[in-house]
Amino acid sequence: MATKKKSGASKLAVWIIVGLLMFGMIGFGAAGFNGTQRSLGKVGDKTVSISSYSSALQNEMAQFQEQIGRDITPQEMQAIGLDQRALNRVVTTRALDQLVTDLGLSAGDARVREQVVEIPAFQGLDGKFDRESYAEVLQRNNLKEADFETSLREDAARRILREAVLTGVTAPEAYAKALVAYLAETRDFSWARLTQDILVSPAPEPREEDLVAYHSDNPAEFTTLAAKSITYIWLTPAMLADSFDIQESDLRAAYDARSDEFIQLPRRLVERVIFPSQEAAENAMESITEQSVTFEEVVEASGLTLQDVDLGDMTEAELGAAGPLVFSLEEPGVIGPAQTDLGPALFRVNAILDGNVQSFDSVRDQLKLDVALDLATRQIAEIAEEVDDLLAGGASLEDVASETDLQLAALDWHLQTEGGISDYEEFQTAAAAVTAEDFPELGNLSDNGIFALRLDGEIPAELQPLQSVRETVAESWRAEQIQQQLRDLAESIAAQVSLDAPLASFGLTENLQDDMNRNDTVDGTPPALVATAFETELGKAAVLDAAEGVIILAPRAIRAADFEDAQVKSLIGILGNRIDTTLASDVLEAFSNAARSAVDVEINPTTLRSVNSSLLGGG
Repeated sequence: MATKKKSGASKLAVWIIVGLLMFGMIGFGAAGFNGTQRSLGKVGDKTVSISSYSSALQNEMAQFQEQIGRDITPQEMQAIGLDQRALNRVVTTRALDQLVTDLGLSAGDARVREQVVEIPAFQGLDGKFDRESYAEVLQRNNLKEADFETSLREDAARRILREAVLTGVTAPEAYAKALVAYLAETRDFSWARLTQDILVSPAPEPREEDLVAYHSDNPAEFTTLAAKSITYIWLTPAMLADSFDIQESDLRAAYDARSDEFIQLPRRLVERVIFPSQEAAENAMESITEQSVTFEEVVEASGLTLQDVDLGDMTEAELGAAGPLVFSLEEPGVIGPAQTDLGPALFRVNAILDGNVQSFDSVRDQLKLDVALDLATRQIAEIAEEVDDLLAGGASLEDVASETDLQLAALDWHLQTEGGISDYEEFQTAAAAVTAEDFPELGNLSDNGIFALRLDGEIPAELQPLQSVRETVAESWRAEQIQQQLRDLAESIAAQVSLDAPLASFGLTENLQDDMNRNDTVDGTPPALVATAFETELGKAAVLDAAEGVIILAPRAIRAADFEDAQVKSLIGILGNRIDTTLASDVLEAFSNAARSAVDVEINPTTLRSVNSSLLGGG
C-alpha cells in the first residue's frame, strides 16, 4: 500500500517533540524529583507533568544563554523570571490540550504511528522502524510508550486547533501598501547653515544679573559629578616590558615562528578550466581572444559553474607548472593553455595581490616589544597567585604594593573619568559596583594585566559657586545669545521661503539633497534633519538647531511610492508576510490566553519549589 510522504516541516516538528521530551527527562526521571511525584498540579482535567516543566525551563535557559553569550546561574535565572516563563508556557499548553479535549479533537492512531515510525532513533540498520529500538530508546530515557505516544497525539491535536484558529488570519493588502507608501516615499530638499559670521552685531557682553540668572537656571551645567575616592593597585604587561633583557636568539625564533605574518608571497585570485585536449584548450583560448565567447560561457559549456572553477588566491608555487605563465600576466585577464596535472587548462586571473616581505631588521623593535610583553604576561600570571593569597589573607592594598611589583595609586572616579586605568572597561565596571563593605579582590584587565581596588569614600555632586566658574558661565551665556540671534534670523528667512523663493535667493549657501528616504542621513547635520524634511509642508521651511549655528531646510519635491516598481512590489510582499506573521502570533496568543482563563489552574507551590531546587542545584 502506498504511504503518504511527510513534509520536511512535519519531520522537524516530530524531532522537536522527541528532543524536548527526552531532554526534559534525561537525568531527571519520569518518576519525578522524589521518585514518586510526577505532577506539579492540574490545568482543568489535564495533569502538568514535572518532565514537561523541566523541558520548558531548560529550553528557556538555553535560549537566553545563547542570546547573551554566556551561562547563567540559578539565581540569575530566577531573578530574570525564566522559571515563571517556563511554567506559564506549560500551563498554557495544557489549557489548549483541555480545550482540544472539550472540542472532541484528536489525532488518530494512524497519524501517531506515522510520526513514530519516521523517527530515525527508532529505526534499525535497514532504515525501517524497529520495535526493539523503540522500546530501548524510550526505556533509556525513562519514557513510557503510552506517555510518549500521548504527547505526540496531544501535539498533533493542538496543531489542528492552531491551524483552525489561524485559517484566514491575514491583514488587508491596503495595510501593507499604506506602510510601503510611507517607507518608499522620497523627497528632494535643500538646506543652509547659519553661523555666527552671518550676524551683523558682535557677540553681546553679559551683565552681572545675566550671569546670576544663567547660573541659577542651568545648575546641571555647573555641578560636579558625584565621584568615588578609590585606591587601587595594578600591573600590566606594558609596565614590566622594559625590565626584560631580550636575547637576539629569542628575537630570531619569534621571527621564524611568525614567518607567515612577515613573509607574504605574491598571490593571484585564479579560476581554472580543464580541457580534454590541448586542441580544445587552444580553440577556447582563441575564441576568448577574438571575443566571440566569454570566459563565463566557456565555463558554462564545460558543464561547470564559476564556483566550480574558482581556485581562490594562489602563490606561483601552488600553481605548479602553470605558475610562471599565470604570474606573467601584469593585469587581470585570461591566459593559457598551460599544462597541469589534470590536463591543459585556461586560467583567468581576477586580481593581482602583491607580496609583502618584512625583513627581520624592519620588525626587530616590534618583535622585541612582543616578546617582552609575552614574558611579562607570564610573570604577571605568577604574581597574580601571590597577590590573590595576600588579599585573601587580609593584606591591605598598601601591603600588597610593598611586597609585589603592583603599583599603588588613587583617584576620584566617576563615569566620565578617562586615562590610565580608567580606560579599561573591567576597572570601570568594578569601580561602578564597589561599595564600602567590599573587600579588595583581584581582577583581570583586557591586556592580561591585574588590579584590585578599594572604596575610600563618596564625593557627592556639588553645584560650583558662580565666582569659581564665572568665565565658563559667561561663555555659555554668550553662546546662548548668539544661538537665539541666529534662530531669530533663520525664522525670519524661513517665513519668506517658497518654491519660487529658494534659500539661495536670500544669499545663503544652499545644499541640495535629492531622492532622500526617511532612513537617510546627511553628514555633518543633526540626525533630525531628514525627519524634519518629511514633516515640513512643500513650499514651506523649517528651522532646527545644529552643533554649529542653526539650519534652515525647505522641501523642493515629494515623490510618492511607485507601486509598479519591482522593488516596491517586493517590499509590499515582504511587509505583508511579516504583518501576517505578527498578526497570527497575536491572535494565537490571545486565543491561548482565553483558553487558559477558561480553566482552573492548580499548581502545588511546595512541589514547584522542590522541583526548582532539584533542577537548579539548590539545597
